[in-house]
Amino acid sequence: MSRLIQIKGASEALRERLVASADKHHRSLNQEALERLEKSFEIEDALVGGRDQKWVDEAMAGEFRPGSIARLRQLAAKARRAVSA
Repeated sequence: MSRLIQIKGASEALRERLVASADKHHRSLNQEALERLEKSFEIEDALVGGRDQKWVDEAMAGEFRPGSIARLRQLAAKARRAVSA
């Protein structure tokens, strides 16, 4: 069973770049498109994983980052003090 994906609306310039890259890497157009799609997800996973690890490291170090619960509590306390002054 073939798993067919069609890409509609790709510009001729994009197609030409894909063909050139496929030729350079000795792959078919289909193989090149699949390779590039898979690489894009690998890059996304690495970026998200790095971001998540940074948040874990900050939490373990007791650092605050914008949007953290502790930071929000600090801001709320500051706002209450400003209102009551």
